[in-house]
Amino acid sequence: MAETVTVGNLRLVNPRGTDLGSGEFHLNERPGDLNGKTLGLLENHKANSDKVLHRLGEILKEKYDLKDIVYLSKHSASLPTKPETIQQLLDKVDVLITGIGD
Repeated sequence: MAETVTVGNLRLVNPRGTDLGSGEFHLNERPGDLNGKTLGLLENHKANSDKVLHRLGEILKEKYDLKDIVYLSKHSASLPTKPETIQQLLDKVDVLITGIGD
């Protein structure tokens, strides 16, 4: 967790983040196609990111036999995704696309 200091009613967060340590990083294997998969679309709460991802969802639904599309939003473009949102994604989706706006 990032170091924070509260001054009055302001919460200041150390912008350096946290040290994730060393170690290997591996990407998950990509599925061969999206047929039968639940697609997650996570927008970052910036202007038009929801519109772009909804349109992308429509395009992919036309092209693939998706089981479902789950649309979720971050609470803030400048903060990490809340743990409960990440858990929803882990529980519900097979493939995730995140998007930004502006």
